[in-house]
Amino acid sequence: MSSETVREGEVCAVRCNGDGPLLVQGSLRVFEPGAEEAVGKSRAAFCRCGHSANKPYCDGAHRDAGFEASGPIDTRRAVAEDFTGDAAPEVVVTPHANGPYHFDGVIELSGEGHEGSARFEKPWLCRCGASKNKPFCDGTHKEIPFEADGL
Repeated sequence: MSSETVREGEVCAVRCNGDGPLLVQGSLRVFEPGAEEAVGKSRAAFCRCGHSANKPYCDGAHRDAGFEASGPIDTRRAVAEDFTGDAAPEVVVTPHANGPYHFDGVIELSGEGHEGSARFEKPWLCRCGASKNKPFCDGTHKEIPFEADGL
């Protein structure tokens, strides 16, 4: 992702950083564990291996955990390239307790080892590290001992 500032009307960019975090750039608000209101941010690195001690943010634990997330992004649920949804000014990211991230808005998803990018509206992205359809949640967090604070 570039270091440019977020421009009004741009879609929130989410990059799957190889076997590392979700790198997010755009106008977003994040519900952090224990917070009453979402915190505004323009950049964030979200844990997707499930091992960070600083969930929902990445602390580099994926390196020691041996997290792997290669493979193509499933684009069957992608929306049109020019789709902007309800044109909300920001995407709201909600990490759910013991479950996935919900991105409420439209995101442009790309990543290392993936061809191009695709837009998705209101996707649920894995944060337990065990989904077989990464970066999307497939419900595996319910079958493994994944614990994380959230809403």
